[in-house]
Amino acid sequence: MLKQTFTFFAFLICFSANLRSQTYSYPVAPKDSIFDKYFDTLIYDPYQWMENPNDSRLSEWLSEQKKITDKEGRQQTYKRTLQAQIGSIYYDVKEKSTESFKQLIEKERVEKFQFKFEAKESFRSADLLYKRGNETNWKYLIKARDLQETKDEFVSVDDYYLNEEESLVAVTVSVNGSDWRKAYVFNLLTGEMLPENLQFLRMSSNIVWNGRSFFYDRYSAPAEGRELLDKATGQALYVHHINQSQEKDELIYINPDRTGTNSFNFFEANDDVLIMNHFGYRSGKAFKAISYIRKGSNSGFSLNNFLAIPNDQSTFTIEEVIGSQAIIRTTLGAPNGKVLVADINQVNQLGELVPQFDANLREINQIDTDKIACIYRQDDQFLALIYNLKGELLKTINVPKGKKINGPFKPNTDTNYTLFNISSFYHPDLWYKLDLETLEFVPIEEITVPYKVNDIETRYVKFQSKDGTEVPMYITCSKETKLDGKNPTLVYGYGGYGITVEPGYDESLALFLAHGGVLAMPNVRGGGAEGDSWALEGRRLKKQNAIDDFISASEYLIEKGYTSSGRMAINGGSHGGMLVLAAMVQRPELFKAVIAEAAPTDMLRKSLFTTAGTSINLLEYGSAEYAEDFENLISYSPLHNIKEGVEYPNLLLMTGETDDRVVPHHTYKFLATIQEKASNESLYHVYVTPKSGHGGELTRNDFTDKILFKYYFIFDQLGIKL
Repeated sequence: MLKQTFTFFAFLICFSANLRSQTYSYPVAPKDSIFDKYFDTLIYDPYQWMENPNDSRLSEWLSEQKKITDKEGRQQTYKRTLQAQIGSIYYDVKEKSTESFKQLIEKERVEKFQFKFEAKESFRSADLLYKRGNETNWKYLIKARDLQETKDEFVSVDDYYLNEEESLVAVTVSVNGSDWRKAYVFNLLTGEMLPENLQFLRMSSNIVWNGRSFFYDRYSAPAEGRELLDKATGQALYVHHINQSQEKDELIYINPDRTGTNSFNFFEANDDVLIMNHFGYRSGKAFKAISYIRKGSNSGFSLNNFLAIPNDQSTFTIEEVIGSQAIIRTTLGAPNGKVLVADINQVNQLGELVPQFDANLREINQIDTDKIACIYRQDDQFLALIYNLKGELLKTINVPKGKKINGPFKPNTDTNYTLFNISSFYHPDLWYKLDLETLEFVPIEEITVPYKVNDIETRYVKFQSKDGTEVPMYITCSKETKLDGKNPTLVYGYGGYGITVEPGYDESLALFLAHGGVLAMPNVRGGGAEGDSWALEGRRLKKQNAIDDFISASEYLIEKGYTSSGRMAINGGSHGGMLVLAAMVQRPELFKAVIAEAAPTDMLRKSLFTTAGTSINLLEYGSAEYAEDFENLISYSPLHNIKEGVEYPNLLLMTGETDDRVVPHHTYKFLATIQEKASNESLYHVYVTPKSGHGGELTRNDFTDKILFKYYFIFDQLGIKL
């Protein structure tokens, strides 16, 4: 249940000082005479030197750029008002829970040990604290700053992996937000750090305990000075034994792809078995393989393959293992997804548990020893179907349109219930309880928010793209929104890797909505809104479809009277950052402002750096080493399509200084080029978060500063008066 209060918003919307007419003076970036040859085409790349983070010219140029950004920051005269309003949404949400819900939350806690992240100071990353289940006082396990090896390092605790039986925990940490990880081991009875200092794990690495040892995957040491630039290679699976050096780890499996293009992953299926997704090779051709490793012994582990799947772009994921039965979500021969079951003790023995429906299967979760929950999406309607392991439907849970069901979250195996929550674009998650015996589904908390939440709604529309394809879009706004073309509108896009934009709460966007903003989220091709075929229609050689869809979404919003070009901003991060920049350079007159975060911009050289050269990215974009890909990439590459003298929308680029997933030189090269070529009547500036990677900010101060800068820019550009 939702309640509302109305405490601080004046809701005055008007154009602000961003209408002032001025020109901008930008620093001149040094140029090198560098040409890259692609087949019969020479490409001039004068800012290629920016790809070297140690080039002294880069620090000098960034210093000049920071002066522009700082000047803009000083002109944000109502920043404290914005901070107070966002803070109210973060901290004035009131949750009222039933007594039974409080008991449910208590049961979610780990009985023997509890952990929490806490930052005592807003300029430091969070430390990891712990306590025994029957204790009241928390103790420090790791103070992140104590792990700094040099003054230039900023260490953050990434994750922890508990071995409750042995009272041990492995903790992974990151330096300066990098995707590289280190692992340490602690004795939880004494708080002592053991001698282990494991190197060369990655963000995607896993740790699974096996008595007083654990399985983990690591990579070869990167070349010195290239840690943030080169692709990780040499992935292998090891067993590490406590109190032994890393050099003595037992090698279990070597990734046969030594180039780092294809990787494997593994997870703990149950107390006895690990499941590994990897690649096999037969007659020089790759196939997808799924194998298991039996835990329990101290050595002599073997990989037992039980499934071999064609190496195509269909999904084939083991979601759960119940006993010896693997529950599988796949789009193989079923674009919307279906549920299969396999016995891990038999080779390639597959059976269908739940057939394909018209709705798109999003996820599968075990909720009891003999039940699973399948989450589906059909247009704007999410629903959960509860099945037993015979494939018999036991219950259907319908969710209000424009909202999403998440979960389940089962506290532990001893309870007779599980928890779900329902998310929305305009209110925090609401918790529900499912009784596993009666299958009764009931709300167990109510929330009060400091704005008129009941005046907001999410609409679901479909519009025609350039080629006539119907594309779905969420539009969240006031129920009383006038279609007069005057509403400040933010269009958010992603559109890659089969990822669907789905309802989820963001406090800053809630403030935007509370001030009368319109939030539009089109599910363009390349995402997964309409299944596998939808993703393929916006991938690689068809990437322009995603861009066309996004542009058409913006045109639809203007045509239907939601907004106008002068009141529309677009925003995206990572793939979405590329999407909004491509839309900007192709249709600059359509938008007032653009915010691109961690955006790949040089599509010709993208695959040369870090994870961009892995199979998932090569499938998504292709590589300029192939003629067909080259012609396609250069046709939409944001960097290579900036035109001389064009007045582009006001632009805010955002990146992390040590991002090693989408390396920051993409941002720098784009900024240097647009400042050089484009009309100087628009603002083009960059916000660089120091010692931060692709995963975001490491301290409260960095997070707050970035959010305030970004949303002040949006509010100012769209004329929202605070």
